Amino acid sequence: MGEGILVDTDVLIDYTKGFIDLPKKQLYISEITLYEFIRGCKDVRKAKELLESAFIVVFHDNDVLVKASEIWIELRRTGELIDERDILIASVAISKNFKLLTRNVKHFKRLGRFGLKFYDMVFSP
Repeated sequence: MGEGILVDTDVLIDYTKGFIDLPKKQLYISEITLYEFIRGCKDVRKAKELLESAFIVVFHDNDVLVKASEIWIELRRTGELIDERDILIASVAISKNFKLLTRNVKHFKRLGRFGLKFYDMVFSP
């Protein structure tokens, strides 16, 4: 794939609330982001349909699962575990060569050593 931007759940929420605009690039969300977003909606099916029409949803394949497992093992070994959903989101970005668009760079930063890259975007406070 490559050249795309993977939108994290926090950015997606801010976008849907009208707080930010998204870049005019090819945008993707992971199946985890889809899940995290729609579970907070009143009409889950409608929210899912809207997201699927606006973004390309990337479902976990073997590359994503292997990368996530490698990351989890190393983070566990070094005592740096983070939420598994975040490991899976990062693994999509890494294995598909996407840049991650997130407001939570500090949290994801430790995954840079695994190849995670960030899409630079200035957010208003």
